[in-house]
Amino acid sequence: MNAAASRSARRAYINMLRTKQKILLSIFFLAVLFPVILIAISNTTNGTWRSWPRELGSFAGLLGLSLMILASVPINRLPPVTKAFNQDVVYTFHHKYTTAGFFLSTFHLAALWINNPGIGRYLNVFKNYPFYMKSAVFTLVIAGLMVCFAHFRKEFHIDYDVWKFFHSIFAIAVVVFGLIHVFGVNYYTALPWIRWYYIIITAFSGFSILWLRIVSPVRQLGKPYRIIEVNVMNNDATEIVLEFAGKPDQRPIPYQSGQVAWISVRQSPFSFSKHPFSITSDDTNQNRLSFAIRDLGNFTSTVKDLNVGETVYVEGWFGIFDPYKLGNEGIVMIAGGIGIAPVMGMLRSLASRKDKRRFVVFFGSRDRDSILFYDELNEISKVLNLDVIHILEQTDDPAFEKGTITEEALRNHFPKSKDAFDVFVCGPLPMVTIVNKSLERMGIDKKNRWPEFYEMA
Repeated sequence: MNAAASRSARRAYINMLRTKQKILLSIFFLAVLFPVILIAISNTTNGTWRSWPRELGSFAGLLGLSLMILASVPINRLPPVTKAFNQDVVYTFHHKYTTAGFFLSTFHLAALWINNPGIGRYLNVFKNYPFYMKSAVFTLVIAGLMVCFAHFRKEFHIDYDVWKFFHSIFAIAVVVFGLIHVFGVNYYTALPWIRWYYIIITAFSGFSILWLRIVSPVRQLGKPYRIIEVNVMNNDATEIVLEFAGKPDQRPIPYQSGQVAWISVRQSPFSFSKHPFSITSDDTNQNRLSFAIRDLGNFTSTVKDLNVGETVYVEGWFGIFDPYKLGNEGIVMIAGGIGIAPVMGMLRSLASRKDKRRFVVFFGSRDRDSILFYDELNEISKVLNLDVIHILEQTDDPAFEKGTITEEALRNHFPKSKDAFDVFVCGPLPMVTIVNKSLERMGIDKKNRWPEFYEMA
């Protein structure tokens, strides 16, 4: 592909992504705002506005419930969403807007309390008040617990799979109690189009859950994989290699290098125990998949003990960074620790294709012994036009840079024609945040920066 065609393909791909993202975000926010927009029009037309604290509280409550119902849809991995956004972005969006829904619901109570102090008596759920009023309290308490444990799960040392199970159950409870409350109050929900609005968005949310928990697992069940290699590496990491084990007339799950897949090991694909990992394999052989997984506790600590022949179910792939459409002259890849996993997938695939572009890898590790894929990176450097800059926190060897991936280190080795390079960044949240800010100060356009955070749940 010549340079002009490459630039054209890149523009087309980015424009396609941006269009999808704008459409999906517009649909989401329009759906959330739909009831209050129509109510505002109706009240203005009919002159039926009530006191401002009461209306403000009612609108906050309606918006809060809409957000708590709809903000859960994106994380259920529906194809239109997964083809437009990275998984980490989707989970951040979910956390942000479900939290906003909780605070809007809390403001709903506060505003109505200011308007009518007598409402405070309904907080006592042991009194003989209508159940739909008690449901409001249940909604706030459960939603508050969800927000608290979602943000501080690690601080509370709660097992991820346990948290995920109860988080899902609590989310359903929040929606059920919230709907009981708004339908029981029966003020704005007495309007047919508002009532049907909540019925429809709840049904759509339910469909997205069925997709994630039933439809997708059924598809995975018909396309199993078998472990053919378990390679224990340095730095507490293990790479598992899978081979498609479906029927001869079936095709494996199509994937692209550097993307993410969710896997179920020693579990049914219907299980809640699924975990996301970056693909490290060469995508020119679609029958094979590999994942490099670092021991960080819980499930990851068991990976090195997996056995050849065990069945693995795969859901994916997910991710929007396309190394074949992006990077007119090449790609800069910046990785920290196990963030090298998707980079290896891309480099292996690009080497198989004998890609002629230039590639630069900044790889941050603790010390020489903790560098993952060191020998293989050297071998790939003989095939690709590839520079690997190892940056070690602890070293006296002049062959390596010492320290962390700083702005100075990036400036020293970054290609001069920086606008012609796309930058892929993957690693722990603090590292990616710092690197992203450094790239911004270096004048790397936002549309050329593709950060991935290992903080999806």
